[in-house]
Amino acid sequence: MADDVIEFEKVLDLACRSKFIMVDKRISDILKCIASNERIFETIKGTLKDFDFAKELKIATSIDGHFSMPNDDVRAVALCFCIFNAIDDKKIEITQLLAKNFTSDDPYAKFCDQVFLRFKVSTMAILGEEKQDFVVQTKSTDVSKELLDRALYLANQLDEYVKNSGKIYYECLLRSIKMADKMFVGVFFDLLRKNVSKKGKTLVKEIASVIEVIEKQ
Repeated sequence: MADDVIEFEKVLDLACRSKFIMVDKRISDILKCIASNERIFETIKGTLKDFDFAKELKIATSIDGHFSMPNDDVRAVALCFCIFNAIDDKKIEITQLLAKNFTSDDPYAKFCDQVFLRFKVSTMAILGEEKQDFVVQTKSTDVSKELLDRALYLANQLDEYVKNSGKIYYECLLRSIKMADKMFVGVFFDLLRKNVSKKGKTLVKEIASVIEVIEKQ
């Protein structure tokens, strides 16, 4: 492993091991490490091309108590990096973020698992330093709820591809996901998929694969 990646890994691991009271300093240290590391800086810069932070943050925080990280490494890295900058610039109050979207006995530990750790692993995957898939380290056994979070994240992105005739089905799908009603999730998704433009078909297939697993549980 290259020296620049080792330093990057160390600063993220330290953030995960630290207490919440040190979070501002740890985020500052992460940003300084990125700024001083040309390869990592350019890699992260590349993930920001055409990235809509406001939209992605809204999707990720759309369910109270949960934070839905993007499925792919590029968007995940971009979202984490933008969150770090927003916290460092005092545009996001991390205490409020934890209270709203990281409900747990230890919200900061959950933030470390889902944000710091995900940022490290996804960045290293893009760099080609690690090939293994990322697995969120969580004690939660509510797999169905995590899958419903993923379905909601994807469904929010589907909005722009839904035809006018399918808007009611789309709203019902979102409501069913938020209510964790697995039966109606499938029903309204089947009604909706016929009312999605061709540009949204790839996203429809991705949502379908998630819903298929949800229905089997």
